[in-house]
Amino acid sequence: MSKEPVLTIEKFRDGEEEKYLIHSPREIQLTLNAIAQKKLIGVLYFDNGQRFFKTLLLAANEKGLWFDVGPDADDNNLVPNSDDVIFVTMHNGAKVQFACRQVQTAVYASHPAFYCPLPQSLVRLQRRDYFRLPTSGDAPLKCIIPPAPAVSPHPVEITIMDISVGGIALTCRESNVALQEGKIYPDCRIELPDIGTLVVTIQVRNLFDVTSPSGVITRHAGCEFMQLDGKMSMLLQRYVAIMQSRLPGIR
Repeated sequence: MSKEPVLTIEKFRDGEEEKYLIHSPREIQLTLNAIAQKKLIGVLYFDNGQRFFKTLLLAANEKGLWFDVGPDADDNNLVPNSDDVIFVTMHNGAKVQFACRQVQTAVYASHPAFYCPLPQSLVRLQRRDYFRLPTSGDAPLKCIIPPAPAVSPHPVEITIMDISVGGIALTCRESNVALQEGKIYPDCRIELPDIGTLVVTIQVRNLFDVTSPSGVITRHAGCEFMQLDGKMSMLLQRYVAIMQSRLPGIR
């Protein structure tokens, strides 16, 4: 057993996990295949999370997956008899975690391995603390805030500087938009190219002004998504994953 885990099991409050879950068998298989192809190190937890070792996901197909055995024979004997085997790794800046059911000893490429059926779901957790995806300078994403009758009859369109599952950073001319720190803006729309339209509620967490050398003042706003539902979270995770895969140096 390793002395110290590289990756820990993510714990969730009641109902919180659902927005990070992927249920599509095809997406699960694609994610696991990508992890296997990149030979990303993972941690396998068992025995009520008290024991663990580093391992590699070797391969996955539509029925199941194979991962490498650990260095300790006693640990390897315990894994198939554990009901709470959990695999954790990182992929494209996001934590990936899933439960391994009915783990069996197996052979893969003439070497000892473990096999288990394809998980019914997996967690892909991409909070703002993990990765912020900058948007394109040529065609940046826009956040469209619905009109507030007391202020203006027209919606407000604000440029998005970066985006993740947890929220967005906005930038706008100081005289153009009067965002308020702490205020909640419901039913905002963000068009994700080739993915779909996000309809989200945002809360402004912080505001600050930046003055350019020419004297132009730009207001920046850090915003958090509030109660992002499963469908919207899935659209956003798909967009971030696709865009991250196109960035140089991101694995």
